[in-house]
Amino acid sequence: MQMSVLFTISRNKDCSLTPPPSFLFFNLCRPQTTFQGNPKLCKIRGKFHGRQRRSHPTSIPSSPSCSSEILPPEFAEYVAVLPVYDDEESDECSVYDHTKVDARHFGREAKEFIRRYEPGDCTEGAGDAKAGDYVLPEITTLLLVGPRGAGKSTLVNQITRVFDKDDEPSAPDRAQVSGSSKSKGTVFLREYPFPRNSTAICIYDTQSLSSNPQKNFKTLQKWMTKGISHGEIATGKVNIVIFVVDGVSILQAIESNTKDYIDILRETFMYPFLSIGDDKPVVVVTHGDRLSILQRARVQNELVDLLGIPVQQIFDIPGSDDYQTDLAILDMLRYCIQHAEQNLPIKLSYLLEVRGRETSKIAAEQLMALDAVIEATIIFLGIAILLLRFSDKLLQS
Repeated sequence: MQMSVLFTISRNKDCSLTPPPSFLFFNLCRPQTTFQGNPKLCKIRGKFHGRQRRSHPTSIPSSPSCSSEILPPEFAEYVAVLPVYDDEESDECSVYDHTKVDARHFGREAKEFIRRYEPGDCTEGAGDAKAGDYVLPEITTLLLVGPRGAGKSTLVNQITRVFDKDDEPSAPDRAQVSGSSKSKGTVFLREYPFPRNSTAICIYDTQSLSSNPQKNFKTLQKWMTKGISHGEIATGKVNIVIFVVDGVSILQAIESNTKDYIDILRETFMYPFLSIGDDKPVVVVTHGDRLSILQRARVQNELVDLLGIPVQQIFDIPGSDDYQTDLAILDMLRYCIQHAEQNLPIKLSYLLEVRGRETSKIAAEQLMALDAVIEATIIFLGIAILLLRFSDKLLQS
């Protein structure tokens, strides 16, 4: 007997992928099951609200996942079918954890979205504006900032590894990670395209922020206003900032009531030059693998209150190497791409065109109003002439 598990992952118009994963809970589609050739009930062993459930073959309508049906072309991009076979001597079927299956397929969809991405793909035009009416960057640039030991270079390696698992599983890490507290870590700006051969999106690793906010502000203002580069004369504009913080250090500061560390983080995060338009930096919390689930949740809640941003803007990315961490990384990248394209400047030619249309419209309205005045004047003069002729005849008679 064969059983097929159907799950769908679709792409929204705003370039987001459904369903978006969370670092603790995955709001994923529940798989539907179909049974063929055997009306006998089949027990499905899996995680389904903590209970075993019985499914009747007549209780579920026919779906494109049935092996006897031809899969329509429109399903080819977002429907996957997983055949599961059971032992002929057993009446029971085992199903791969549907949450993990759906999560892995979401990950593949997210990877393909990032691989195919080109600047302008997610631009939401205002009014009649289209992607071509905006000043599109040659490459979308993500800038990592954060204190020493926050895990910026480690995050670069994690992002690269997500794609290397498909391309080059044995490829070495790209960013040099500081091995001790005495190390200065990254000193120079380093550009890392991802995937490795991408010409559409890159991430910049930077030197650690100091304990002197004013010194940090001077450096950050230079990066955000003059642009950044890696061994090149030309500089590129930063499209979005990723603020990396160490979850362990934050929790220790909270528990020990050390306000200096928290205040420096907040003051740096709130620095106006780090915001792109109305978008404040995306926050990534690292080293969650050293904390419990409750501790990680507490850190997130504290950051929500401290920084005044929604929890959806905070991404918990531990140092683990598993599919859940990969999904959190992909979701963070998707979020960054979307918001980076919300603040692209509009071309001057388009502004002049719009301004010209508005000016022409105003001029036309003014001419129409003037035309009405002229028409009223002509009518008035005609009436005046008639009155003069009538009065002249009266005088002659």
